Amino acid sequence: MAELKNMARLPVLKRGIETKEKIINAAWILFSDKGYFKTNTKDIATKAGVATGSFYAYFNNKKDVGIELIRRFYKDGTEKVLSHTIKKISDMLAENPGPKTVRMTVKFIIESFKEFHAISPMLQRDALVLILMDEEVKNVSREEDGKILSFLIEILQQYKEYLRVDDVEAAATLLFRVSDEVMHRIMIHNDEIEAERLLRELEDMICNYIFVSDLK
Repeated sequence: MAELKNMARLPVLKRGIETKEKIINAAWILFSDKGYFKTNTKDIATKAGVATGSFYAYFNNKKDVGIELIRRFYKDGTEKVLSHTIKKISDMLAENPGPKTVRMTVKFIIESFKEFHAISPMLQRDALVLILMDEEVKNVSREEDGKILSFLIEILQQYKEYLRVDDVEAAATLLFRVSDEVMHRIMIHNDEIEAERLLRELEDMICNYIFVSDLK
């Protein structure tokens, strides 16, 4: 297996870079439409308009392109959604510092998670299964989740004088995991309770757990 791991090459010329991107884009479309487990490497190559051998020139197997897409999914989410949320919160605090912005900040956080999970729900569903099945995928997910936790800790620390909790890291972890599961219920499982009801209660739960109750 170690030899197979080294077969794929990193493209340096424009044509090779473009071919690899075609493969990645084709995989994104197929995984989002059919799902990871119902797609094979031949499907990806055909969709990309390249020979199956060209696929194996850049990826050792389907899992490798899946990991690349998981990383890109997180990158898109953190750069386009979460980073934008931090800016909105920072701008809001610059204009209106104080406890009155707490609930709006929580709304921003929940909205950012909602936008994040709206990016290819089927790919996320299959990624959850892969995390349980494959140690390499689990490590990628753990690494990327750490970036989201850092984002949440950064936000909570801006409100440190209004926090009810003592352990900010643990609180951020709970905030992340609970919100993540709620979004999975909404985006992937189509929970029987309406999304707005779940999000409204999630907002109240976060505010009551993390922040002091007498904010004015």
